[in-house]
Amino acid sequence: MERDETRRVIARLIERATAGSLDRAPDTMTEEVADFLDPGRFERERQQFFLDTPQIVGFAGELQGPGSYLTAESMKIPLLVTRTAEGELRAFVNACAHRGAQIAKGHGTGQRLTCGFHGWTYSLDGRLAGRRADDCFEPAGEGCALVRLPVSDRSGLLVVGLHPGVSQALVDEHLADIEGHFVGFDFHAMHPLETRRFEVAANWKLISALSYESYHFPTLHRDTVGTMFRGDSVADTFGARNSRWAFALNGTEALGEVDPSEWPDEIPGAVNHCLFPGTVVVTSPGGAQIIRAEPGPSVGESVVQYHGAFADLDRRDAAQGAYDFGGQAFEHEDLVAAVECQRGLSASGGPIQIGRNEPMVQFWHRVWREQLDR
Repeated sequence: MERDETRRVIARLIERATAGSLDRAPDTMTEEVADFLDPGRFERERQQFFLDTPQIVGFAGELQGPGSYLTAESMKIPLLVTRTAEGELRAFVNACAHRGAQIAKGHGTGQRLTCGFHGWTYSLDGRLAGRRADDCFEPAGEGCALVRLPVSDRSGLLVVGLHPGVSQALVDEHLADIEGHFVGFDFHAMHPLETRRFEVAANWKLISALSYESYHFPTLHRDTVGTMFRGDSVADTFGARNSRWAFALNGTEALGEVDPSEWPDEIPGAVNHCLFPGTVVVTSPGGAQIIRAEPGPSVGESVVQYHGAFADLDRRDAAQGAYDFGGQAFEHEDLVAAVECQRGLSASGGPIQIGRNEPMVQFWHRVWREQLDR
């Protein structure tokens, strides 16, 4: 955030923490349980929200220099994102033109990437650079290059279209409503920590909503997140389908007795940037994480990726600690609760109740419904 906006958010957090309150919705909300159980709706969401909508796969800083690359996966599609020797950002399906094997794993640097199956080698611009037994094949042409995908890093996040039919303009504009609020979070300077992948027996929207409210902190996270963070929070929306939700560290209310000129430069807590369709970028003084929930094989299954990064090389250990702390609570508390919810909703038939103290959950149910109806 810009300095003035950071001060405004800190002031709001102090006010909420002092009063023991949080931003609220004007009314309660009821949603049908079919949101999480209907196979027809699930297939429409899968196609419209994920396959045909740009997806966030990392931080721009993970490709800081020419010759760098990283791999990712979205909707079971293997992805490769590179920074060429000329500094151009490129993205491809991570599949060799010979038999489809992956040509890269993890992240790193280099001028060439070589398929481990038969040794076909590619430059970082996707062109075939060499192959064993070249005389046994027709001359290399377009069909021997990697399948190129649209990609952008203008927001500080790596945004990729999952097939060539997704337009570059759509990828460029995907985060236009909220990208101005990423200023100051150093997304262009991030270094990767690690990524954890989970297959979860719950609908992807139940997973996403875990990061949209703090109502569960005193109970589900009583001995973990609840020992460090207050449930008092502030919420903002940006455009039709992005939002931000911030909650404070314990003790933040003490800043009310401090002159604003002495307030910290960073939010004393965590900031969840909730991005369409189901990605959350969490920023805190110790680093940043991306939580990405996607549809799994069926309506009651999800694939979840928890990706960590950090900007300051001197604070790597702190970033790893924040990543591990949040990851343990997420895996052993949040995801377990989501599975229970899926079972319970399947048995009871709903509907679900969303309180005034869950304004972000309400916002996102409206977003999903309205976007699906467009």
